[in-house]
Amino acid sequence: MNWDVVYAVGLVFGLFTILYYLIPFLRDKKLDYYKEVKFALMLFSYAFRYDKVKRIADLALEIVKSIEELSLSPEEKRIEALTMISHRLLDELNIIIDEDTLGLIIDIAVTLLPPTNKG
Repeated sequence: MNWDVVYAVGLVFGLFTILYYLIPFLRDKKLDYYKEVKFALMLFSYAFRYDKVKRIADLALEIVKSIEELSLSPEEKRIEALTMISHRLLDELNIIIDEDTLGLIIDIAVTLLPPTNKG
């Protein structure tokens, strides 16, 4: 009897068993919007208290929702959102965040928008 075949079958069976139980567990661990924005800020070495993270996230979502209604190209909407968010963060919270970080926060906010029927 060839033990390599037995080991291979056991390995495949074990792998499928682990994936069968692990994938549903990982799907249930969805992050909320504020944690995702906090992680995006931390990724670019920004650290704020929860109330400021919440305000930044709410501001980004508000601006992205308002810009989504405009009839601009996606690139123009992104540039407009970056400009508006950076100005409002500076005016309201006296915070300067670089463009890459704001772009990631905008991408996170866009995922919360309802799907559009535009083809």
